[in-house]
Amino acid sequence: MDEYTDDASEVVDAEPVSVMEADKTREPDEAEKKLVGKLTKRIREDRKHHEKAFKQMREDMEIARRGAPKTWPEDSYTANITGRHINQKVAALYAKNPKAIARRREKLDFVVWDENEQSLMMALQTVQMAQMAMQDPLMGAAAQMDPMFQQSMAIVQDYQNGMMKRQQAQKIGKTMELLFDYFTKEQTPVDFKTSMKQLVRRACTTGVGYAKLGFQREFDQDPKTTERLADFQTQVRHIEVLAEEAQGGGSGDSNDKEVKQREAEIATASLQAQEYVLIREGLVFDFPDSTRVIPDKMTRNLTGFVGARWITVEYLYTTEEVKRIFNVELKTGYTKYSDDGTYRTGEDGQYEMDIDENTCEMVCVWEHYDRQSGTVYIMCDGHQAFLKQPGPPDVYCEDFWPIYALTFNEVEDPKCLFPPSDVRLMMDMQNEYNRTRQGLREHRMAARPRFGTPKGMLDDESKLNLMNAKPFSVIEMNLPGENPDVGKALQPIQIPGVDPNLYETNPIFTDIQLVVGAQEAQFGAVAKATATESSIAEGSRIASVDSNVDDLDAFLTRIARASGQILLREMGEQEVRKITGDGAMWPQLTLEEIAQELYLEIEAGSSGKPNQAQEIRNWKEMLPFLIQMPNINPTWLARESLRRLDDRMDLTEAITENIPAIVAQNRMAGAAPPPGAMPEDQGGAGADNTSVPGGPTGSDAPGGNNQQAIM
Repeated sequence: MDEYTDDASEVVDAEPVSVMEADKTREPDEAEKKLVGKLTKRIREDRKHHEKAFKQMREDMEIARRGAPKTWPEDSYTANITGRHINQKVAALYAKNPKAIARRREKLDFVVWDENEQSLMMALQTVQMAQMAMQDPLMGAAAQMDPMFQQSMAIVQDYQNGMMKRQQAQKIGKTMELLFDYFTKEQTPVDFKTSMKQLVRRACTTGVGYAKLGFQREFDQDPKTTERLADFQTQVRHIEVLAEEAQGGGSGDSNDKEVKQREAEIATASLQAQEYVLIREGLVFDFPDSTRVIPDKMTRNLTGFVGARWITVEYLYTTEEVKRIFNVELKTGYTKYSDDGTYRTGEDGQYEMDIDENTCEMVCVWEHYDRQSGTVYIMCDGHQAFLKQPGPPDVYCEDFWPIYALTFNEVEDPKCLFPPSDVRLMMDMQNEYNRTRQGLREHRMAARPRFGTPKGMLDDESKLNLMNAKPFSVIEMNLPGENPDVGKALQPIQIPGVDPNLYETNPIFTDIQLVVGAQEAQFGAVAKATATESSIAEGSRIASVDSNVDDLDAFLTRIARASGQILLREMGEQEVRKITGDGAMWPQLTLEEIAQELYLEIEAGSSGKPNQAQEIRNWKEMLPFLIQMPNINPTWLARESLRRLDDRMDLTEAITENIPAIVAQNRMAGAAPPPGAMPEDQGGAGADNTSVPGGPTGSDAPGGNNQQAIM
């Protein structure tokens, strides 16, 4: 690849880069070449700065996959307890898609009203009395001039205006919730839940996981969406490339050109047969690999990228994919990468490959977010021109870059940006467990019974017969002498037995419990600890998991908040109504109004395993008190009951205005009392005083009611 001089690291005093057309034959000017060289050098320095951490991440992936590092022989004993721990942790942290709740920033919506219910009731009564007095012209004029009436009218109008604003915000928030839920469920080609579980697994394996937000539009040309979703323009470009190569523009023999011509004809016919092309429009969630996001070397914290001036995201493409996506033809002057993106730094400082260049057909495309200039650059490693016109980010976020990091084992170390992963914390225990079990295997094989014989006592044929003998078989041996004694010819060799204390694994699991909180029983083994000790250890583990759940909820809240801002900015009202219904309310807000009015957040613990039994038990204890309290909305009680019972009933279909409860309807209809209950004995409450057959109920134990019926 081409070298860059020292001038590339200096600020270029030149005119801004001109707007580029989609032309694969365009030649960059000198100013653009120097700017690309400056950015390339910056990205390489950041990548070299984090190379040690990236190498450690790759080693952690290997250990999590096979339960041992690369140096451990393939035929040696391996028990992947690290992978088991990670899978259990992922299951505990992320069991279902989170529930997003729209929050309105707390504001003082009322100017005149002091938000006291008594003052509002007094104002309403004053207004009602004045309206009744207005029926008389003389009294009505006097009532309108009354200062108390004017003050009351101001309070009532202020209350109505404030409540109208709150109701509008509530409806807009509900629309945002439905949109976020829709796009998380419609994520393709891998659904959001599967991708998020993979992200949590990645954070446990490498120490950090990333999520990237985007917005897909019709005929979009974005590397983060084109590689995963069908694009109409990509199909057209593919046909154009095939036709060009078939006509002689590409390399290859005549047979290859005929194949490309035939492929172009089939692709054209397939495109023409489509009656319409439906492009999915809306939020796109991307999850880059941990080693493909390169933070600025000045970054102090991955959460929020505190201190970062720029962030780079790497993508690996073939030259053909670059040509189809960006309409840029890469012939020479670019760095070749392997399929896994590996590279090494040569003695001359140039980036070279560790493998044969003939097998290296990938190129590295960088998406560079520069916060200082508010610009996103897309370029290829080794190519001297931009692949796409530099400009602002495709989506608006408060933090500028739509990339968010998830970490669990944060530590305070200014020299190490990336926190240690669970794999790294368990690595010594994993290796020691493998060594212990491998040593036991070798010792057990070495302790197998064996026999000795005097030299020359047995010939080679007899030795082979003894070594290959099957159980209960009769072996003939050639022994010297007239009356040979087999017992004298073969003597057992005394071998010490296997000492189990040498290969005890309990201390290893004790260290695992101290480091990552997982006890031996969770791996399927029978722990020797008492029930009290196991219970205390489980409580400690749950406390650690709860802390990680808080980290995950905070991460999802940041994503949901940014998603809400993107939706408010990018989605049109017509498309919103198509997704959420005709009753949706969608405003056209400015960027400041978006950031100051509404935001989405994730309900705490909504992504983990629900403890439904505990929730139902708590609700049963609270419900009697809520029923007796005044001003409690019965519809809210019904909704909360259905939510805790996890029922899919639509409450809006069941509710009808101005209809009394079924119990009240039966009472008004004069329902007959139960058998044996006399009317004069029922009192003022009627049938409500009748004793319930079967007596009081017992506990909710699996065995049922444990109390005797009162006769």
